[in-house]
Parts: sequence; structure tokens; C-alpha cells
Amino acid sequence: MGADPDDDYIHNAARLNVMRHVITADNVSDAVDSIIDKLKKSDLSNVVYFDGWEGLAASAVLRAVAERLTLGQIADPELKFEKIIHIDCSMWKSRREMQRKIAEELDISEAKYIFDKKNEDDDFNWINESSRDVIDKIAIAINDTLMSQRFLVVFHNGSDDEMNMTDMANFGLPMYQKFKGNKMLWTFRGRFRLNHKIQDKVEDADVFLSAKFPDKNHWWDILCVEAEEVAFNTCPEIAKLDKTQIAMCWLYISKLNYVGSGIIDYDWTTHASNYWVCDGIIQELDIGDALYQVMRQDSDDPGLYYLMGNTDKWISTSHVFSSNYGFLPVPAVANTVSSFFLAAHQVDTEEDTFGLLEYFIAPKLNTAKVLQDFNEMFQTTEYLRVLKLSRCRFRFASPPFLCCRRLRFLGLDKCLDLETDAREEVQSWNCLYNLWVLDLRYTNWVFSQQMIDEMVNVRELNVEGLSPYNLSHIWGWQSKNIRKLRVMKTIDQQSVGTKEAKDTLTLTSSFSQMEKMEILDLSGNSAMQAFPDLSKAECLKTVTVDGCVGLESVSTSNLPASIEVFSLVAASEQYPNAANITSISLCGCRGLKKLVLSGLPNIEELDLCGTLLEQLDLDAMQAKILRRLLLLGCLYLRAIRWSDVRRPQVEELLVDTFGAHYDSNHRQHSLPAVQEDGKLFQSHIVVIDPRLLLSLNMFARTSRFVHFCISPASAEHSKGEGASEQGVSKQPWNEHADPKISMNSYKDIFDRVVELSVAPLICPCPPLPLQSNCKGSCKVDIISGEKLQEYDDILGVFTDIVDSLNIHDDICMTTVPGSNWGWLKWCRIEKCPKLHSLFQLRDHEQPIAFSWLETFWASQLQTAQSIWSIEFKPVHVDSFKKLQYIHLDSCPRLIHVLPLSNNLPCLETIQILYCTSLIYVFPLNTANSKEAATNESVNFPKLRHIHLHELPNLNGIYEGKTMSAPNLETVMIRGCWKLRHLPDVTGSLEPRQTIVDCEKDWWDNLDGNNQSLLYQRRSAQHYKKALPKGSILRRFFLLLAE
Repeated sequence: MGADPDDDYIHNAARLNVMRHVITADNVSDAVDSIIDKLKKSDLSNVVYFDGWEGLAASAVLRAVAERLTLGQIADPELKFEKIIHIDCSMWKSRREMQRKIAEELDISEAKYIFDKKNEDDDFNWINESSRDVIDKIAIAINDTLMSQRFLVVFHNGSDDEMNMTDMANFGLPMYQKFKGNKMLWTFRGRFRLNHKIQDKVEDADVFLSAKFPDKNHWWDILCVEAEEVAFNTCPEIAKLDKTQIAMCWLYISKLNYVGSGIIDYDWTTHASNYWVCDGIIQELDIGDALYQVMRQDSDDPGLYYLMGNTDKWISTSHVFSSNYGFLPVPAVANTVSSFFLAAHQVDTEEDTFGLLEYFIAPKLNTAKVLQDFNEMFQTTEYLRVLKLSRCRFRFASPPFLCCRRLRFLGLDKCLDLETDAREEVQSWNCLYNLWVLDLRYTNWVFSQQMIDEMVNVRELNVEGLSPYNLSHIWGWQSKNIRKLRVMKTIDQQSVGTKEAKDTLTLTSSFSQMEKMEILDLSGNSAMQAFPDLSKAECLKTVTVDGCVGLESVSTSNLPASIEVFSLVAASEQYPNAANITSISLCGCRGLKKLVLSGLPNIEELDLCGTLLEQLDLDAMQAKILRRLLLLGCLYLRAIRWSDVRRPQVEELLVDTFGAHYDSNHRQHSLPAVQEDGKLFQSHIVVIDPRLLLSLNMFARTSRFVHFCISPASAEHSKGEGASEQGVSKQPWNEHADPKISMNSYKDIFDRVVELSVAPLICPCPPLPLQSNCKGSCKVDIISGEKLQEYDDILGVFTDIVDSLNIHDDICMTTVPGSNWGWLKWCRIEKCPKLHSLFQLRDHEQPIAFSWLETFWASQLQTAQSIWSIEFKPVHVDSFKKLQYIHLDSCPRLIHVLPLSNNLPCLETIQILYCTSLIYVFPLNTANSKEAATNESVNFPKLRHIHLHELPNLNGIYEGKTMSAPNLETVMIRGCWKLRHLPDVTGSLEPRQTIVDCEKDWWDNLDGNNQSLLYQRRSAQHYKKALPKGSILRRFFLLLAE
């Protein structure tokens, strides 16, 4: 929109290898009529790019085209599209988000679930949203939907890359269909994206269309059309604004950037909304902040060639100094001006710069003349609301803006006090009464009590570069209306360690009356050692202490629970020194969503319990040794970036995604409850979603005593509800075990009978094999494996480091994830009603399976048919070589335990109860024929105890010919009427008889003539004959077994 725009526009477009057309249109409707002709089936242009009026209103035209064709207002059969796909990505997020919009347009039913699931996976894998690509499965569904249809794609491209035909095919759009006549209409423009260089990226379009007006009288209307597009499809707050308000906000920034970007720092990020509200364009700061986020500011020629008349009330100018002309005074500010920006500026060569600055501040300067010019400048500014002075010099005791009664924004940047002999007292500071925003930067303006009393309406105070003396006046200002407070870089490095600096630091503890404060920024205060007391600022949301390297700690007691953002950045380009802080506690900040920490090499403890953090970046912290990292109650935690577990080296890690436990003040937390033996672990990670464990894989490999728990219930449930001190379940059956029992009104009596009858028969589960001098130990508890079935590879990465595995109360798991748990020593699995095969050992070259396993305990597995399902023969000789203890109970469908072809040299105890379908404990597993296999024998040299109870189908412990157990001491057998053989106990170095506790009828039916020589039977204490088949008690005990 600068001088000679048409020539410049055509010059840019001339470099493009596309057909160029400039259409003449007064408004959007006329442009739509011209574009629609290019979308006819007979037109050879498949891809049409529209650039708008020098970038303006292109997005509105595309939207109007889509609406007109969708509503079927055109009868021409060449413009009949079976599908109009309107994709508005003017606010670009990612290629995946674009594909999501396509899927929503086509109403693909399963798309939402697939996108949500994939995005969740990427969250756990720390993949940024902007880097997320398309999903092939969705692309196939899109392609299948559109393959038989003629369609039009209307695309608002907010990215920096052109989407050619090949790219669109990757999204699933079958653009290449020669006889279909598919079309694509697209633009880079939208939301005031007016950079002319973006045209250079349009290379694959068949036609490049742009628009021009027949005269110069339509620019304001088309600017309002662009503003209306900004309000469309954004947050509800922006939608409340009138299009003229949005247009004026854009003009405000564009005009001031054009005339003053090189001479003054507007700091749009901080003050854009303040300027708009204080000037009166809009009314609410929050809406202004939201508008600035969605309004692009990449215009490279905002010359306002045709709109300059609308911006006369916003002035940005300068004092000009020249070696040839000296000081050139600025004329008085007009009465209509509402925003005025003034800066001292030199216009000559660089070699004159230092001379000009010296001239500006030299005592020999005629200060009376300068002062007089300043005073006259603002005498007629009745409507001035925004004033910023940069590098100006005037009397601070009597500033030239005293007459500006309606001032709402006052900014002073690097201004100097012009001291004169005359010491006049200012009678009134009424110019500060209506002030909403005060911004002081490297301007040591001392606030008198009279000034502070007048500034009762200040909502935002920004101070940067004040001396320690002047800082005391800021700390003493306890305005209840302040929402935003920024006190940055106030301590000069030269004053660090002085009494003046230390006294200043002690004043930072007083924020008790700023109850409405929402943002606090103390960045750059490098000598500040004590963190201020913010506990009463209950509206506070953002705290920034970047560069405060002298801080020793941050305590929860000094922070309110309302904090949403906390930032402490050091060792950066802006703040090069590393921080000294050793402890940060944000425990109980229940609203904390964003945490930025970097350059903290000395930090030893980080407590983030009870926060809403989704990601934690430990790499950026640059810590060396983090002794404690507490993440209890972090319900939404999804990823921890920790590429090198040696930096930081964490000694104690506590994670609990269920919810931290707080006291009456909701401040303190307690550790999640764990089993008694779990207290030996130094680190506990209790999660709902196992994908979080991907972030902690390397930590588990390098740390000692780590406990992982996956559960859908409360942390209290992680120890297994109902576990007795002896490690025996108080309720052997639960509601998932048998619906006939769970619905019974006498279920409590039934459970009590089972508890009394079964518990005395079961020995306690051996403790975890933990040793204080061992290198490390990793235990995994699984209470819900529902997601593990989806992501079975997650637990697979832990199979070579986990030495203790506990799975219980899982109603979804069908098989234990992972194949060969190479380091597993202790395994306990119980109350998993859908677990049909515990471990599946897949075919390899004689793999070594469970070579370190010592204890195996399985209980109440209602559908399990095998413990180890082996798909290969034979098993390596070192497999199960350290197995010492096997316990099984209440597994009614279990057929066998472990197919065996080798000896079990360390097995000491076999205890199996109520497994009514069990045929063999150790069936044969060999590459030989069945006939040859039956003649093989195995040796159990350390087997001492066998306990078999109510196994009516058990044919034998080992399916082969001979099972040798020379050191067998006791055998206890009940209800195993098909069992005819006992192990061979000959060969013991100490000849003795093995004690057998059994029924007399069963003993009498044993095969073999030498049983009395090798075994000594001990009668049962309460022996009775088998009950009749139709008796109630027999049916009751059969029901227990099933």
C-alpha cells in the first residue's frame, strides 16, 4: 500500500512461473464472480491462487466462494462439485491439524479417536505440535471418500510453505484425476499477512490472481473486511469486537511502525493491548492481548498510502540533532492527538553520533530553551492518553506533561533529569490520577508521596534499570489495583554486596496489599537473595524471575496456589551467569501449567507436587546432581525430557499421577503407599498411563532401588488392597472371579469361609530379593494393564532390567507384556480374570529364558491355561536354572505350568492348590518323539517341599518317566486322586524317609512297591471319606475349585 503499489506488485508477480491475472473489483462479491469462472470444469486451471488486494481480503473472498458454491446458488453444471472442502488454516498449527480439518469436513467417523490417540502418543514422546505430520490411516480414509467424487478444495494456508499437488496427495486428497475436474483455490493471505515476499513461494499454481480497485476510495472498506476475518473463527472474546475496532488496532501498530520503528522501542509484546485500551480503541486488556496473538505483524510495506488520513491522532516523532543544524525543535502537539511517542534521534553519519550525544547532555546547552520547548509542546493536548518519551531530558520535579489531565499511559525510557537552580515545588500531580499504565526504563524518577497518592488507578507498573535508592519507593507502593508488576534489572552489578543493595533486597518481601496482582516479573535482579512473600496475592498467575541468579531458594510458603506460569532462566544469552539456587518448591500450586527452568547447576531439590504440568524439561535445567525430584499428584504429566540421566543425576525420584495427599492446608504431600518391602526403594514412579515410563527408561537402568507402578486406582491401591502382613490375600476371590458368587447376597459369608479354609494352607510369599550392597533393583507393579495391551512394546524395554514383577487386580490384561524377562528374580501375579497365558516364549535359537527367576507366585487366575507357553523346542539349559519357589492357587483352567526338558537345579518348593484342570505341572518339552520323551528323566536336586491340594485331574508332577528329588523332605497331598507316582528320593547323601501327609485311600492306591521304604505316611488330622456326589458340601467345594 506504499507509493506506486501496482508497479511493485506486478514486478513481484512477474518473477513467478505462473499465469498472472489482475481482476478489477470494488468489493468481495465482484471478486467472487471473477474467481468462480476459473473453477469451471472446462477451464484447464486446476490450482488457482488468489492474493487479494495487495494481500487484503483474500481470505474473505475464499470463504465467500466456498459458501456460494456450497449453497448451490449457481446453476452452471460446470460448477457443480459433489464436495466443497473448506480448510481454514490461516492460524497455522501443524500439517496434522490441517488433516484433522479435512477429516472433519468429510465427517470421517473414526478420525477423532485416531487423531486424539496419535496426539497423545506424541505428547508422551515430546514431539512438538508444529512438527506433527499427517497420519497415513486418515489419508487412506480421505482418499477412499473422495476417489469417486468431483471436489473443490478451498485452502487458507497459514504456513510458510506452499502446498503443491504432491503435498495434497499426502493428506489424502486425490487431486490428480484427469477427467474429474478437481480444483484447488488457495491463498497465503489472511489475518493481515501482508508481506510481499510470501508471493515468491507460489510456484505450483496454474493461475495467480490478484485484485485492484478502479479508484482509491475502497481501501478502508476492504481493510474492515480483513479485520472481520480476524474475528471469525477465533476466541469468543475477539468475536465481541467490531470490525472497525480491529481495523483501527492494526492501523495503530502499522502506522507507528512505519514512522518510528527505527527510533523508538514500542515493545508491542508487552504494550500493544495497553496502547489500544488507553487510547480508547478497545475497552478490555484481555481482549487486546488475545487480539495481538492472532493478528499477524509481518507486513513489509505498511505505508498507509491510502489510509494516512485515519491515523493523524497517533504521532511518533523525534528530536533531531545534526552537526550542521543543531537542535531542531518539534512543534506543539495538536489538540486531536491521543497517542504521542517522542524520541531524541540523530540523523547524521555514525562518526557524528558521539558528538551529538555529548551535545545533547552537555551542561553548556541552553537548557532554558529546551525546557521552554517541552512545556509548549503539550499545552494544547486535551485528549492525549498515551505518551512515551525516549532519551529526552527535562526537569523531573516539574515535567512537561503536567498539563495532560487525561493521561492513561506514561512511558519514560532513558530520560535524564534536567537539574536547574530553580527548585520549584509542583502544587498538583493531577496528571497522574487517571494513569493506568506507568512504564519507567532506566529513568531514575523518584516518586514522592504526593505522586503515589495520585496514582491510585494504576493497573500496571513496569520498572527497569532503577537504582537501589529509587527502588525503595517502588517496594513501598502498595496499590491494591495493580494487576501487572514488572521490576526488572533494578540492581546495578556495581552495587552488589553493598549495604544499599542488601537493604533494598529485604524490601522485596512486602506484597501483602497487592491482592489483585496477576503478573509479577522480577527478571534481572541478580543480587536478590530472598524470594518475596506472595502468599496473599491470590490472583497471581505468572511469576518470572529470569536472571535472578542470587536467589537461594523458592518456597511454597511464599506462593499462592493460583500460580499458572513460573519461569527462572539463567545461563542464557540475556542472562549469562548461572543461578545459585539450590531448592525450588512449587508444591500445591494447583494451577501451574507451564514451568521454565534453565541454567540451574546447583539445584538439589525440585518439588512440583500437585501441579498441572504436562511436560518437564530436565535437560534445560543443566543441573549436576538433583538429589530429590518430587512429582506426586501431577495428574497430567506426560513426558520428562531427560536425554542424559547423568545430568542431572537424580538420587530420589517420586512420581504419582493419581493425586498427592495434602493436609488440611492443602500444602503438604505424603509418599504413595507401597508394600512393606517396597519401602526399601529410593524412587517410586506410580502412573496411570504406562507411556510416561518411556521418559524414565534410562533412569531405571542407572539408578538403585526403583519402584514402578501402573494402576488406574488411587495410590493407596498400589500396594494391593487386602494384602495381609504375611503377603496372603485376604480375599482369594473377587467380584470378577465368579459372577454367580458376586451377586450372592451371602457373599461376605462365602468370602469368610474361603479365607478360613484356604489361608492356613498357604505359605507366605517370599520377600523381594533385595540386597543393600547390590548394584540396583527395579520393581514393576501392574494393577491395570489395559494400555499395556495397546503398547506392549513399552514394558518390553524394561524386561532386561526389571528384577521384581507384581501384577494384581487387573481385569483387562490377557497376557503379560514382554517375552523374555532376562533379569526377573521375583514374580507375583494374582486376581487377573482375563489372563489366559502369562508368558509367551517365542521361537529363537534356544533362548535363555528367566535364567534369574527365583520366586514365582500365581493366584486366582480364572482363565489362565498355562503359565509359560513355549513355542519352541528345546529350552536352553540355563533357563529357569535359579528357580526356587513355585506357588499356584485358584487357577481352575490351568492345564500345565512349565514345559520341561532340563533339570531345575535350584527348585526347593512346589505349592499348588485348587487348580482343578491341572494335568501335569511339568509337561514334556523336547524335540524328540512322544515315545522317546516318556523315557526321559529330570533331576530336582534341591527340591524339599511339595504341597498339592485339590487337584482332581493331576496325573503327575512330571510327564516323563522319572522325576528325581533326592533331598525331598515333606509332601502334603489332598484331593489328588489321579496322582499315582511320587518323585524318586533315592540318592540322598543322608538316608532318611520323606514325610507324606495324605489321605489313606490315596496312599493305598499309589503305584510302586517301595513306597513304604522311601516315604513315611503321616495321617491327616481330620480324615473323612469322599462326600457323596449329590451332597451340598461337595457342590460347594467344587464351586470353590472352579
